[in-house]
Amino acid sequence: MLRVLVDGAIYGLQKSGGISRYFSETLVRLGRNCDGIQIILHLPRHCQATIPRANWIREIKDFEIMPQKISRVIFGDVSKSVTNARLRMLRPQVFHSTYYTLPYSARIKSVVTVHDFIHEKFPALMGNSHCFIEQKRRVIEAASAIIAVSRNTKEDVLKYTKADETKITVIHHGINDAFFVSSPSELTSCKFWKNYKINNPYWLYVGYRGFYKNFGTLLRAFVRIAPQTEGYLIAVGGEPKLEPWQVDLLIKNRLEKHVLHLHATDDDLRILYSGAAAFVFPSLEEGFGIPLLEAMACGAPIVASDIPVFREVAADSALYFDPYDEEALAEAMKKVLDEDVRLDFIERGHNRVSAFSWEFAASKLGDVYKSLL
Repeated sequence: MLRVLVDGAIYGLQKSGGISRYFSETLVRLGRNCDGIQIILHLPRHCQATIPRANWIREIKDFEIMPQKISRVIFGDVSKSVTNARLRMLRPQVFHSTYYTLPYSARIKSVVTVHDFIHEKFPALMGNSHCFIEQKRRVIEAASAIIAVSRNTKEDVLKYTKADETKITVIHHGINDAFFVSSPSELTSCKFWKNYKINNPYWLYVGYRGFYKNFGTLLRAFVRIAPQTEGYLIAVGGEPKLEPWQVDLLIKNRLEKHVLHLHATDDDLRILYSGAAAFVFPSLEEGFGIPLLEAMACGAPIVASDIPVFREVAADSALYFDPYDEEALAEAMKKVLDEDVRLDFIERGHNRVSAFSWEFAASKLGDVYKSLL
């Protein structure tokens, strides 16, 4: 039995997001695709994200002597030592970091999954991140095996670190089967339609809106075309409120009621994708872009930034625009309203998304683990 210790630090850092989803989707499929692997999932005491569970996953939580805050300060080193001793007793052979942590022992083989280099590319936008960047570089260069979530990320690994290229394996993300199921009856019966009764076209945005996500460019493009289309912009997830300048922009153009901010389950999100005039992804940079796959699976045309990783993932199934040009984005958003253009990109998306699978990703991950023995 190959025992893999997965440091689940990411489950304490984010409630939802691409990194925690990546690990949850692959770990719960690992036992079905790779015999003889046991996952020891080392978790922080308090987790925000949903924890993956399967027969081959054993959970170990950080040890605490006492729950009081002052005790954690006084006995923090003792708690860490006890936790490491418990992990050593389980005799893991491979260590896999979810968020750039080093293994408890230098003698154990280590794996790191690299998702992006956004901090390195946009240091001014990401705040004081020098320590994180340095820690990340150390972990990548020390790893026995490196997984890059895209070829674009692999190129960045070689650009920003001194990692050995022979250690890097590219494993693309997959798509959850739930996003492939939708029907016209679902679209007309879901609570979203009943609550908001939108018959006009709407463009869909998903995720956080700050920093490199470039939501401001999308908002300005929407203001350009909204009077002509009487359309709506729906933003799902992310920060609870728009920025003050964004609110002012909408009020000035009398469009405050045409931008909706929603929090949605995966079921609701699937329906929102399915009914959208287009899914718009205006990011300046991404490591992969799982929403691209979700949109393709649900039959939503895609309007996306013309950046290398989006070309890698979506190929010819998206309508691309210069992410620094709001006028170009506005034109793309109008173009996709044409029924022939819309149907063409929906068909391209359905063909393209079949190339991505979490089952395949889990199988390739298992191969990387086994290659280290």
